[in-house]
Amino acid sequence: VSKKLSINRRDFMNGFAMSLTAGTALSPFELLAMNHPTSSAALYPPELIGMRGSHPGSFEVAHALARNGAHWTEPADQTDRDYDLVVVGGGISGLSAAYLYRQRHGSNSRILILDNHDDFGGHAKRNEFTVDGKQLICYGGSQSIADPGSWSPVGKKLLKDVAIETDRFYDYFDRDYFKNKNLGRGLYFSRDQYSKDYVSDNILGTEIEDNEQEIIDIINAYPIAETSKAALFKLLSATENYLLGMGSQEDKINLLRRT
Repeated sequence: VSKKLSINRRDFMNGFAMSLTAGTALSPFELLAMNHPTSSAALYPPELIGMRGSHPGSFEVAHALARNGAHWTEPADQTDRDYDLVVVGGGISGLSAAYLYRQRHGSNSRILILDNHDDFGGHAKRNEFTVDGKQLICYGGSQSIADPGSWSPVGKKLLKDVAIETDRFYDYFDRDYFKNKNLGRGLYFSRDQYSKDYVSDNILGTEIEDNEQEIIDIINAYPIAETSKAALFKLLSATENYLLGMGSQEDKINLLRRT
């Protein structure tokens, strides 16, 4: 936690009412309006283990709306004062937006950050472990900040303001770990989905021209249907530009973002 902050993460999280459960019959509006008591034993997401991602409780309302056409009535009365800013999404972008707004408009700004997960940080959430009485902190998603040296002056100032020292990356991240241990990337096929457990070399991104037969042999060993093998090889070896004649540069970028 940054020395510039006067509240630690655990106290921050315990200030939230972490008692919402999956399958509740209450509407999202009613849940927001409820005044849950704060408990010292409140759920602390960084200590949870297992595959977290979009955990149970984070998608039920959206599924009910999109799949079942569910709808809810708004509360008859407003249960809270107005906010100066409402941010949808508590990932890096949402938190940054709230922080920059507060800097510009003052510390008395009322800001509400909404997120459907039980922790903030988005893909950059973190995990905490206690090993032999010592607290270890690890990433629960993204392992590093991508290319901070190319960030804009505003972005670099934000990192500095929250006491993120990017140079420490070189002290703590072993960039030769996989090389020194003779490890590489692979593709895993699970028994549940593909009838057997199988690990293969990762051919995604490999140049076809110089390795065509090797790639064909690897794909042929995959526990997938013959039609899928043929389709995968076609995808990897295709040289056709599917974006030709598809409108402006903006249209192409929008298409790539959607797909």
